[in-house]
Amino acid sequence: MTDIALHDSLLARRSASAKFLTAPGPDSSALERILFIASRAPDHGRLVPFRFIIIDDAGRGAFEEVLARAARQAEPNLAEAEVDRAREKAHQGPCLVALIGRVDAQHPKITASDQWLSIGCALENLLLAVQGAGFAAAVRSGRYLEMPAMREAFGLSADEHFTCFMAIGTPSEWPPAKPKPDLAKIVSHWAG
Repeated sequence: MTDIALHDSLLARRSASAKFLTAPGPDSSALERILFIASRAPDHGRLVPFRFIIIDDAGRGAFEEVLARAARQAEPNLAEAEVDRAREKAHQGPCLVALIGRVDAQHPKITASDQWLSIGCALENLLLAVQGAGFAAAVRSGRYLEMPAMREAFGLSADEHFTCFMAIGTPSEWPPAKPKPDLAKIVSHWAG
């Protein structure tokens, strides 16, 4: 890939809407390559503070119920229509991949923020690899992913976090492009 093609690809990166992701999704070989690329994230101290869980089609029904329980735990008075919306997320997109972050807040050398940066880099690598393979992804995150129902269902250790999950597939429709930040508002110079 030339520098121009790489830059164009980075500029073109955008998220899809999970409800508009259809088949085909990546086959097992393409998904393995996507996850391999995701695993190449910068990693201070070589802690590998992330892992991925592929949610198989056979597990979507169970995942739907876990999402519903977690949504109710996050908000006990949640309207049933909102619980149903949480359930629907288990069936959007032909491929679902969860990102689990593992942060050792007591590590003697590597700060928790460095570990979170690595987890975020793994996510971005995954998103770029999905796009490079000709697919699109929608990232699903939220407070409900930290609820006991999620932690128990996925067997998370005390220092692990169900950071997000991605629906991956072929977009049948794209959401409107979101505005991007003005560089003049986010870049400054410091001279000491």
